[in-house]
Amino acid sequence: MRHVSPARAARVGILAIVVGGALADAPLALRTAAADPLVCAAATPAATAGSSPTADDGAPATPAAIPTQSAIEPETNPPGDIPDNQAFVPFTSVDGGYTISMPEGWARTESGPDVRFADKLHTFSVDAGCAAGAPTVESVTSEEATLLARQVPAFELVDVTRIELPAGPAVLVRYRTNSAPDDVTGKQIRLDVERYELFKDGRLVAISLAVPAGSDNVDVANLVSRSFRWTT
Repeated sequence: MRHVSPARAARVGILAIVVGGALADAPLALRTAAADPLVCAAATPAATAGSSPTADDGAPATPAAIPTQSAIEPETNPPGDIPDNQAFVPFTSVDGGYTISMPEGWARTESGPDVRFADKLHTFSVDAGCAAGAPTVESVTSEEATLLARQVPAFELVDVTRIELPAGPAVLVRYRTNSAPDDVTGKQIRLDVERYELFKDGRLVAISLAVPAGSDNVDVANLVSRSFRWTT
């Protein structure tokens, strides 16, 4: 069994993403026990931003690939526009050292510094871990997109861009995937996912917003991503 080097493990671990209520098959981010606050060593000048995790024998450490799926055609009239009157309330993670506004009334699941909010066809999540350096458009395109393609059902990369958020510079990854099967009907739908990655003092946070493909939730994505703040 390969043991992932701690200094380089988090770039795989932070890719554990909730999509349509199902957790992708990926190792957890390297961090302290779930009951303790996330503590990471600050990146050193020698750290390479976007460096791929490796096993101790020098070979790339990657999670097992999920079974291949065909991409589902998006709905002609996609369900899932979030109502204009949806209220948003601040959520603060003491373990993760951040605060972010999330939809009020959605089902919430917490695990240490990670949190997920879900309602019907929508899943908003924050996953936190440690990283050796800040992500870049180049590192995400060449490395993380490859890992996502292995972990996410019917992955389709749309684009990778650098943006500025109030909390600092971020890399935005837009992609499409299939949802998890409905518990009752087994039906799946196509999802649009926006994934915002922010880095500070050795910590990497990924905010993932999964909505039905083609639905109009631009204002919501802007509100949630721009509400993120580091608290420590």
